[in-house]
Order: sequence, then structure tokens, then C-alpha cells
Amino acid sequence: MIWRDFYFSVLHYFPYVGMPGDHKAFRPEYDRIEWETGDAADANFAAWCEGRTGYPLVDAAMRQINQSGYMHNRLRMVVASFLTKDLGLDWRRGEQYFESLLNDFELSSNNGGWQWASSSGCDAQPYFRIFNPVTQSEKFDTRGKCIRHYVPELAALPDKDIHAPWKAKPDALKVAKISLGADYPMPVVDHDTARKVTLARYAAVK
Repeated sequence: MIWRDFYFSVLHYFPYVGMPGDHKAFRPEYDRIEWETGDAADANFAAWCEGRTGYPLVDAAMRQINQSGYMHNRLRMVVASFLTKDLGLDWRRGEQYFESLLNDFELSSNNGGWQWASSSGCDAQPYFRIFNPVTQSEKFDTRGKCIRHYVPELAALPDKDIHAPWKAKPDALKVAKISLGADYPMPVVDHDTARKVTLARYAAVK
């Protein structure tokens, strides 16, 4: 509730962050960032929306919001970081998608959360803080309960493999009856590579 009231005040005193149809970064220099566009970017956005990025925790979170209109706050941070800093997509695309689905939607909190994740907002995380979707999964869904519930095609994988199935040994995938690329997608991006690209992209705001 404190965060809600905080974002109420941000929207009140800095209305440009939530102007209809033209949301601006709270920190104007972040509007200089050149986000990914084009067919490949649109395909990655669709994969993110539909929960088929190849990163199980991200996919579980997106399937949760698609099915229920709700997403746990930790997952909101994970998927927002993934959209902006792994896929390099404009935070406003994610903000709009959340607005269309969240049953607890509220403009200032949604805007503030997305700007926090993309580092463009008031009191936001530093731009070089980039969530690793695998380590976040290992830390916050250690036994893979959330993944197994929303990504049932991975349910038969052991706990140690469910967070990054592309790293699983062939025998483990065979026992779980999973063919990567057919039953479950390979990752749409390599996190380590995407991190380097993002740091270069955000250099525009230094």
C-alpha cells in the first residue's frame, strides 16, 4: 500500500509518466534508449506474451497472468526485467499488456513497476541490475512448483533441471519425454549475450 501511495504521488506531480497514449520515462534521458523493433522483436514479444520464451519461470509467470489475471510480485519483476533487458523491448509494451489483463490493475502502480524494472523511473533499480531468469527461478521456485503448475510439459523433469531444461542431459530429457524445440521451446535469447547488449544499449543514458 505504501508503494501504491508513492506511485500515486509520482503520477500526480509528474503526470507525463502516465499521459494517455504517450507514457514518458520519469527520467527523460531514458527515452533516448533505442529499443528493439521489427519482425524479430515482434516475434519475441509474442513469445513473451504467450509464455513460450524457453525460460520456464518467465513462461510460468506469463501463463499465470493469461489464465488468471494475476501475477505474483516477484514474477512481475522477473518478466519485466526479461522483456526490457533480455529481449530489449520497450517497457511500455509490457505495461500495456499488463493493463489489458491484470485484475488488480491500477495505472500509477503498473506504470511505476514497469519503470522500476526498466530503470527509467523514480527510485528505480540501476540499469546494470539485470535479473538472471534461471537464478531467480532456482532461488524463488527451488522445487519448481510454480513451473510444474503452469508449464506442465516440464513436470517430469527433476528439480535440478526444470529451471534450465536446455542444460539437462539427454537422458533426463528422454525420461521426462521432452523434445526441446518440439514439446518445449529452446530459449529465444541467450541471457549472457543479451546482458552485454543491454549494457551497451543503456549506455545512451550515461
